[in-house]
Amino acid sequence: MKLKSTVVKNAECVKVWLEEEKQYYKKLRNMSSTLAERFPVFIKTGHQHILHKLAASLFREDVVNLYSQSVELKRIGSVLVTTLLKVEEHWEPYLNQIQRLDLKEHLIYRIKWFEDYILVFPIRKEFSFRRITLEGDIYKITSNSITVVETASELLRLMQLEDSTEYCNELDNSTSNCVLAHTYHDRWTNQMKEEASALRTPSLSNFIKRKKETDPEWNTLLFFEQLAVEGHHLHPGTKTKTGMSMEDVMRYSPEYHGQFSIHFLAVRRDYLLQVEMKPNQLERILEKQFEEGKKLLSAQGHNPSNYYILPVHEWQLNHTLYTLYSNEIRQNIIIPLPSIKISARATSSFRTVMPTKATNTFLKLAINSQMTSTVRSISTNTALNTVHFSNMVKEVLDKELSLRDFIPLNETSGFAFKSENKDKSRNLTVIVRENKEMELENGEIPVVGSSLYNKSPLTNKTILDDILEEYLSYYHYPRREGTIQFFQEYLSITIPGFLTFLTKYGIALEGHLQNSIPVFRNGKPVRFYFRDWGGARIYRPRLQSQGIFPDFYSGSLIETDAIYDIHTKAHYTIIQSHIGEIIRLLVESSGVEESEFWQAVDNKIEAVFQCLESSTEVNVKEDRTYFYQDKISHKALTKMRLNPSDGYMFSDIDNPLSASRKK
Repeated sequence: MKLKSTVVKNAECVKVWLEEEKQYYKKLRNMSSTLAERFPVFIKTGHQHILHKLAASLFREDVVNLYSQSVELKRIGSVLVTTLLKVEEHWEPYLNQIQRLDLKEHLIYRIKWFEDYILVFPIRKEFSFRRITLEGDIYKITSNSITVVETASELLRLMQLEDSTEYCNELDNSTSNCVLAHTYHDRWTNQMKEEASALRTPSLSNFIKRKKETDPEWNTLLFFEQLAVEGHHLHPGTKTKTGMSMEDVMRYSPEYHGQFSIHFLAVRRDYLLQVEMKPNQLERILEKQFEEGKKLLSAQGHNPSNYYILPVHEWQLNHTLYTLYSNEIRQNIIIPLPSIKISARATSSFRTVMPTKATNTFLKLAINSQMTSTVRSISTNTALNTVHFSNMVKEVLDKELSLRDFIPLNETSGFAFKSENKDKSRNLTVIVRENKEMELENGEIPVVGSSLYNKSPLTNKTILDDILEEYLSYYHYPRREGTIQFFQEYLSITIPGFLTFLTKYGIALEGHLQNSIPVFRNGKPVRFYFRDWGGARIYRPRLQSQGIFPDFYSGSLIETDAIYDIHTKAHYTIIQSHIGEIIRLLVESSGVEESEFWQAVDNKIEAVFQCLESSTEVNVKEDRTYFYQDKISHKALTKMRLNPSDGYMFSDIDNPLSASRKK
């Protein structure tokens, strides 16, 4: 009875419920779950999480001139200071209303005027690449009222954009899933704190060490893979999972730390395209399942040698396979093998899973659901280029012995269903990727990059801040000098590798945080794993000039003759999305000026360019020109969702590397 009354009381405090949230709440109550009690508590948190991501994206991309034509307002004591040069008559009623707000002195407010209202955004800080962090409520003010903007979809509608309905629905889905994730994460965090207390391990590194000692099967890398409650650090659709029920989201998403089944089916070999680094590699990894599959095929009267056994994600099996491939199943081109399954857990990439009994392997499996802004099926090109790309990376690293700590997680096999139908060719696809965690030395901790901006369950500080604290303590650095030294160490394991691949070989790795696994020992960055070849771009002239000629699948987007393609890919994923986020986190935890970090980036980039200049002078000149231009292209995530048929879209923003050169 106490739980029931608490649930009702918490629910009554919520001002705005999205329809999907109501459905989730009803399901949680019917499950008699203690999560039902906490779900209403986190509605405000989830709403603001996605709302702030959208607002930041709208500013960054200057949608409806939100950045370029908004007015700044700051409270200093009892005085309001504004950038309005002249108060026009139409502003007066709104400014009168603004004075009723409890404005905070540590914030800067940006005000955008529309025909019948203004919007007031509370800005905590603006970082390079127009990265804005918000704090608190966004207000809609009319001449006679003040209301709080409660959700991302409400804000998008207030932007007065055409054809935004579909994106509003995606944002509502992202918001509902965000509330659910924070609700579960709260319970999980409390469990982790209790466990850490029982193990007497207040620090994260000690907790990991004790967990490995007490449970040899506990996986450090998977722990960080599943620290994913924040989702994508820039995308407002970070929790969008269209077509998935609440139960599906909780069963298959990494932040719920669950375990589920990977199923198997047989595909007739003449309908299968495949490439493997070594013959029968997948069969050796999943030997038991292949043997069981062959026996089942024989028992059903089929010749096993005519078929190949493939894993398929449980969600894909239940929601896509039997409808999309109904004809192929009827004709025995595809034969489901429902009695064969293995358990697995999700990584930070929903569709990439780690089998619980084969932890030296990742399986990337097609999912026919939109997550963030992309349906997570896998193209034939991506699957069949896996081994060629991995071999190309090996050729590069064989030549570049100084990059011994810049290590690939190779994709060793790729499989795709052969069909002229695009959907069928993309939705039965498998990529096998290696996991090198077992090769780490004692005391080394692999940390998935996308977990660095998530909160530690033990300290409530970011994971990066926890690692930094260990570094400062172990090496006895004062905070300011130690933070800068830590960042320089981080640059030393990332920038030389990324830039050598780009400048000398024309390979723009997709180096954002989810594809990055820095390794730390006593808080010090000591090596770096990079992964996921599907989003990379290769400028053929540079690669061929180094005598490397990979045989990629015909028509692959991975190769380009336009140098702009590799420049935008590398700069956005490596410098903006990856290094820019590391800098933001370090600024917020240390108080060191952002410009000092960008000066360190400038110094490291220039040092690498100077090393490469003697062998690739023209390439260095081209890359230096791009990296240090005044304006740089930033991937416009929100504009792309509002205009999905227009492909990649970019916004031009100020470049901090250019500013560092002018000092």
